[in-house]
Amino acid sequence: MLVAMTTASSARHILLAEDNPADVFLVREALRRQEIECEIRVIADGEEAISFIDGLDADLKSPALDLLLLDLHLPKRDGEAVLNHLRASERSGQTPVIVLTSSESQTERQNVERHADVHYFRKPSSLNEFMELGEIVVNAMNNSGPS
Repeated sequence: MLVAMTTASSARHILLAEDNPADVFLVREALRRQEIECEIRVIADGEEAISFIDGLDADLKSPALDLLLLDLHLPKRDGEAVLNHLRASERSGQTPVIVLTSSESQTERQNVERHADVHYFRKPSSLNEFMELGEIVVNAMNNSGPS
């Protein structure tokens, strides 16, 4: 499933790979609260995310990604496979990533943090804590180089 949300004068291009509609809603709300002007593309499975990255590599006229928000537990291909594919991408290899997960696995965390420019966000149970994601997104995009 592919859904696009655009705000006027989109400044940033964000890919959200997330299969849980409630988490998609919370991510959008966190970005809205930080007043992040962006186009957010939502993809609900890992195979589609990999195809999207391949499409960016094939079409140099399409806007580059400014950020990938990545759920680790996606259907078809998991988030780690998507992250490995992104890092191997000629065009998107340096895109900052925020991994979104409800897992407390230290092994998972270590596996994704071995990649450059990856931030780990454990999905909290409280709304206020989830809204902190907006500030993490701002920091991740501001601390990365131009796309």
